[in-house]
Amino acid sequence: KWADKQVLVPPGTRIAVSSGIGFNDVGFIYAMLDKLKAKFPDMVLLHGATSTSGERIAVLWADNRGVPSVPFEPDWDKHKRAAPFKRNDEVLETMPKGVIVLPGTGIQDNLRDKAKAMGINVWDFRHLGGA
Repeated sequence: KWADKQVLVPPGTRIAVSSGIGFNDVGFIYAMLDKLKAKFPDMVLLHGATSTSGERIAVLWADNRGVPSVPFEPDWDKHKRAAPFKRNDEVLETMPKGVIVLPGTGIQDNLRDKAKAMGINVWDFRHLGGA
């Protein structure tokens, strides 16, 4: 399973981003991602395939900056209410270099906690507010 996922993720420094639906600070997200891209020029953005919020803004940033982005969509049919948490596990299985956690819900908290437990660098911005 891990090897199958690797084929879908282009080579480069994997950086994952997770955001709740209420966080949409475009200026902050663009500035923060620009700083990370300067540090990791071969950056690949991993995201939860959310069509709104900070994740969508991050994907627009990636498109604008020529950074590959890889969606990890929750499988609602298979996992029901656990789908976003299972999706977090799939993202972490790719062993990203770091995880950006923006304001949100328990889904973002879950990703942060699991990433920290795995020794993955976490940039935690949950204190900025939002839904």
